[in-house]
Amino acid sequence: MNFLQLAQAVKRESGLSGGGPASVVTATGDDARIFQWVNWAWRDIAMLHESWHFRRGSALGQTTSMEMPHDLAAPGFGLSDFGRWKPQSQEYRVTAYRTSDGAQSERPLQFLEWDDFRSPFIVGAHDPGALAFWSTAPSGALMVAPTPDAAHMVRADYIKDVADMTADADIPALPGRFHSLIVWRALTEYGGFDAAGEVFQRATSNYANGLPALLQDQLPRRTFAARPLA
Repeated sequence: MNFLQLAQAVKRESGLSGGGPASVVTATGDDARIFQWVNWAWRDIAMLHESWHFRRGSALGQTTSMEMPHDLAAPGFGLSDFGRWKPQSQEYRVTAYRTSDGAQSERPLQFLEWDDFRSPFIVGAHDPGALAFWSTAPSGALMVAPTPDAAHMVRADYIKDVADMTADADIPALPGRFHSLIVWRALTEYGGFDAAGEVFQRATSNYANGLPALLQDQLPRRTFAARPLA
């Protein structure tokens, strides 16, 4: 469902009189509040976890320098939905390769905390070479080192920012089969605002019943290594 359809569904389920809103542009009174509640509901759900699958993105950028801003095409990644870089984990690392060598030479980079990165690569001078390390600067920029001795391609995952819905046709990044959760979450706002106890209770119950399926579907699965038997 898009922004308008979500607002129309909230209006139907609320029991408020009158037809559904025709557009966010012309909405006034209760209809304007419904659009606001729908957007709040979408943001609340999206911001419950940074690790939602629908908030994870992958970027490939080219650089000849150590700093790679997320919003520049080169040296950078040209991203418009950037939130922050995904932290390194046991399963994930930033990778890179010399552009001239091709993707078959792609290799993982070692992560360094900013202070450990700053000392050998920001302070003083160092010899250029093939990329071997990465870090994130206090500004949020992704940093690679040493200074590239040639153009390099860098592949990194990131957490997408949560964008407000503002136009009728805007569609939340949440998978469509879970859009009803936005409706129920928005209806809790209406129920609290209008002291509509029955609507509030039904919406709260339906939201709580549907949330576990979203958690199971959109959060990374935890794996545990088995200990050897003594």
